[in-house]
Amino acid sequence: MYREESALFSGNLLLTPHSVRGRRETKGIYVPQHRHDEGMLALVHEGLVLVQAGNEVWTVMPGSLGWIPPGVMHGARWFGDAHGSFLFVRPDACAQLPSVCRSWPSSRLIEAVVERIASGPPGMLSEAYLAQLFEVLLEEVRLREHDPMPLPMPEDPRLQDLANSLLSTPDDPSGIDDWAQRLNMSSRTLMRRFRQETGVTLGQWRQRARLLRALEMLGRGGSVTEAALAVGYESTSAFIGSFRAAFGVTPSRYVAGRD
Repeated sequence: MYREESALFSGNLLLTPHSVRGRRETKGIYVPQHRHDEGMLALVHEGLVLVQAGNEVWTVMPGSLGWIPPGVMHGARWFGDAHGSFLFVRPDACAQLPSVCRSWPSSRLIEAVVERIASGPPGMLSEAYLAQLFEVLLEEVRLREHDPMPLPMPEDPRLQDLANSLLSTPDDPSGIDDWAQRLNMSSRTLMRRFRQETGVTLGQWRQRARLLRALEMLGRGGSVTEAALAVGYESTSAFIGSFRAAFGVTPSRYVAGRD
């Protein structure tokens, strides 16, 4: 998702692999708005990626595969430790994938195919073999359902800064009065503007952000208790209750269902 990655694309290859590793940064690793001529498949191994394309904002969790079609203007912010594998798809092959941005839960087969393609330098695998691997990848993706996990972001720069801070430090105990004072506005104005720009209250947004960061931690092997405390819940039972209300199942069952 980094702008300079496009320069690594080899126009003669059906698929060009690339990988990214980055240490966590305050308020996430910011990727400016950009576009590229090729399509891009991104398999997220670690971290929570928040992608914005036009008016659409959605998250790509660890263990998920994201898709950016060619020519689509998009940006991203990566929270936590960043680790992902990317496949740039030659433009003439992109018609086999959706014409809009998508994300899907990954699978062991998807991860194995991406790893096989990315295991060596571009050009190491024959074009015929790449085509076969691409077909397997496409068939596996067709079996998965789009899994966007939306998190609406405000447009006001001050509210964006607040949202990014809450995503970066989900255990921040500050209340609305504290945030309003930091942003130099009244509590009532903060609540009204945030709801106008996101469609949800600030409290509802913070809870969603906490659950998404908890999913990231659970996805990398953390326990339910560790995840609950890390994102600011005072008890595991309160976290499980909020999680079940949002996703319909307990955290353990949700993570098991994505394997």
